Amino acid sequence: MSTQAQEQLGPYRMIEKIGEGGMGIVHLGIDGAGRKVAIKVLHQHVAADLKARDRLVREVETMRRVRSPYVAEVIDAELTGGRPYVVTRFAAGRTLEDIVLSQGPMEAREVIRLAQGLCQALVDVHAAGVIHRDLKPSNVMLVGGEPLVIDFGIAHLVNATRLTLTGMFVGTPGYLAPEIIRDSQITQAADVHALASTVFFAATGLPPFGTGTFEAVCYNTMEGRAQLDKAPVWLRDWLSRALEVDPAARPSARELLRMARALDPAGRPVEAKGRRERTLTMDAVSDLLPPVDYARRHHEEPPSYVPAPAPTLHVDQPEERRPAPAPAQPFDLQRFLAGSGFVGVLALVTLVALTVLMPVAVGLLAAALTVALRVAEYFLAETERTLSREALVTGGHMLLSLAFGIAAASFLHMAGRLSVGHAESLAAGAFTLGLFVLPGSGTVRWAASDILARFLPGRSATVVTVAVMGPIALISVIVALVQGL
Repeated sequence: MSTQAQEQLGPYRMIEKIGEGGMGIVHLGIDGAGRKVAIKVLHQHVAADLKARDRLVREVETMRRVRSPYVAEVIDAELTGGRPYVVTRFAAGRTLEDIVLSQGPMEAREVIRLAQGLCQALVDVHAAGVIHRDLKPSNVMLVGGEPLVIDFGIAHLVNATRLTLTGMFVGTPGYLAPEIIRDSQITQAADVHALASTVFFAATGLPPFGTGTFEAVCYNTMEGRAQLDKAPVWLRDWLSRALEVDPAARPSARELLRMARALDPAGRPVEAKGRRERTLTMDAVSDLLPPVDYARRHHEEPPSYVPAPAPTLHVDQPEERRPAPAPAQPFDLQRFLAGSGFVGVLALVTLVALTVLMPVAVGLLAAALTVALRVAEYFLAETERTLSREALVTGGHMLLSLAFGIAAASFLHMAGRLSVGHAESLAAGAFTLGLFVLPGSGTVRWAASDILARFLPGRSATVVTVAVMGPIALISVIVALVQGL
């Protein structure tokens, strides 16, 4: 056991180091209930980068929205202290990279099982509005034969196309999409490219864009020079579609999953249309950086970390190619109460109650707040949307909330138990509530969640805020109810 065996980090006791990457060191830890967890402590040079830490605050909150048995579950994070860390559930397993380098390429049905699981992982990830950006063999673990995607939202905090001051490249050449290397807009299509590269490695034991210097591998990636002739014939069309240089030409994760379910090692191969398969034979462009080392490695203790086990994909029988659907994740009340989401609920309750007390002033303030949140989300989002569309959605949502408030006022007045003034005050509260909960308000809630995550990145900060906001919300509701009676 290392010298850090008894070191305490927040509520966790670190037992031993189980892995290390460019962004941090992973430790096996024990939480307060005695359960094993994986703790990733950021390196000092990353923790000192205020921009990277600020983005990590937002990314961790986003990662918590992902619910998939094929994706590492983030269960806690503390990002404001001197040693920022992220905690995931622990499960024993080995990385895909370690397995392939030590045992050789995977068998056909294992490759199909891997491809289907990774595709389902990306479907779940992209459904939450997240982009992984660093999918590669060392970030995929196999637990019980099922793939589990790890290292979420951490490795890509520093721009992967830049060299650090120490001359180290952040990101693994050969598994980065061309648009990442070119430093152009990154979309979900980048994950599709990385997924195909990872499956290529599993099927062949080789990096998809060859070995050599950093520049040579990156050049081959940007030119689309994948070594498809070294992949199994039945897999080439699937790979070629996902490895297109143009992000727009690649299938979505869901479409790629549909294609993965149709893969058949015994079937007739379908040649890629409009694509010439080539064996990579290019010379190195430059020797300024040392070559990328893809030599076989042997680990005495392969890293073991990743969250809860996943359901089994049935690919051993030809008639059952469809993977088992992801089980519904139960609502975790304890996590909700300890998270920034509960703070958001308390803030909304307070805002609605204040609207009832001061209908015009606070109602206008609530409307202005939702517009500001939409503007902030529009400029901070990584997906392209037109300003005219956002303006129409905002205006439509305002009208819907106003109609909701008018309907509430009419109902309360017709009930006959409230005066016109009291009914209108409660209707104003309904208008404010509608701004945040009616259909079309998802953008507002996501933007508010990002802001709360920025100011409440740790559990301790959240608990203190809840302790303050709870009584304020309760008092506001009581005063609003008393005034309405």
